Amino acid sequence: MKKHKLINFDNLMKLYEFNYYLIENIFRTHLNGSKLSTFVANQRVLQYEPITVSKHTSIFKLYYKFRNFRLHRKEYHIKPHIIFTLYNDAKLLEAKTIKQSKEFGCSIKDKFKTNLKVFFWLKSYNKTLNSNIL
Repeated sequence: MKKHKLINFDNLMKLYEFNYYLIENIFRTHLNGSKLSTFVANQRVLQYEPITVSKHTSIFKLYYKFRNFRLHRKEYHIKPHIIFTLYNDAKLLEAKTIKQSKEFGCSIKDKFKTNLKVFFWLKSYNKTLNSNIL
């Protein structure tokens, strides 16, 4: 019999918390949280675009470029947009696709899936930053 892990609200909040600390590391070391800024690490370009910034909550977009070696060696592509909400007082980072932002009744499973992808991407980007320092 297969064991299924339950995806619940608590798991989603823990993922938001992990993502908060990963994005905070990027902001603390490389991005200005109040204005449009760009950072390059090992040929990986990250652009931050604030939508609204306040003391407790910031809404922003992150764009990142990568080389698509399957098409053209020198061509860069920008990944799809994700809208981030950073809750400084609660220390949470919520990521939503544009579709999820427009739909009020998005399932916890869909939110978890999106935020898990963001977690792996932020973790990978932080590794790149750490290897750049060494």
